[in-house]
Amino acid sequence: MVWENPRPPTGMPNLMRPATLPFAAALLVIALAGCVPQTATPGPLASPTAKPVATAIEPAPVQPTPTEPPPCFRREELAAMDLATVASFPVVCFDPGYGPRTIVEQEQAIAVVRAFAQDPARLAGFREMTLMGNSPSGTLPVARFEDERGGSYLVALVAGKVLEMNIDPGQPQPGAPVLADEQLRTIAEDLVRRELADFDRLQDLLTFEAGAKPGGVNFFRWELTEWPDDGSMPPLAQVGVTDAGEVFSYINTLYSLE
Repeated sequence: MVWENPRPPTGMPNLMRPATLPFAAALLVIALAGCVPQTATPGPLASPTAKPVATAIEPAPVQPTPTEPPPCFRREELAAMDLATVASFPVVCFDPGYGPRTIVEQEQAIAVVRAFAQDPARLAGFREMTLMGNSPSGTLPVARFEDERGGSYLVALVAGKVLEMNIDPGQPQPGAPVLADEQLRTIAEDLVRRELADFDRLQDLLTFEAGAKPGGVNFFRWELTEWPDDGSMPPLAQVGVTDAGEVFSYINTLYSLE
């Protein structure tokens, strides 16, 4: 039996038949319309005025600048130099020719000498490391400085104190004033008290003596009363004052009692 294609209902096309040209063209247009590529929405662009973000960089560690060693001199070399040349070195090395060398912070020590002399412009310079014979042990290491007047100062570098000072008092000038003993003693006491804050507190432990020598010089001395009789020097304070009231000599080892 041969089956025939049923006739489609009226008004419906027969899809089994070849499509006419206009109809095919319409289908092609529809198909192509579904294949139109979609334009991608552009993403936000960087603002042309935006600045780049800086990245913090750790600074390189600062290396300490190597310092040159201070100049080193022997006693005879320092003695041959004028005071201004010696004083120009903030730090100086002393070579005794035997044993260890000593580094002297000269700038600081000169400030100590000037404060003691109450003269901020006093020219002074280092001369040597030596031993203080008037100390209780007799072997206390001190730095010796000189000033432009020829004065000698023994400085305890660690304590930052002048322990001894000596200046040539010279000869009394004709017509120079002569102060009373009490005035001279007051000058001596005031100096010791200025340099030793505990001087008044130590008075009960000290024995006082006063004396005079030809040439218009006077000495005032306070020394520790209780001290072993072994030949050593007791802690003391001694001030030499001229009749005119000028201090020319000073010793103070009472610091050891503070």
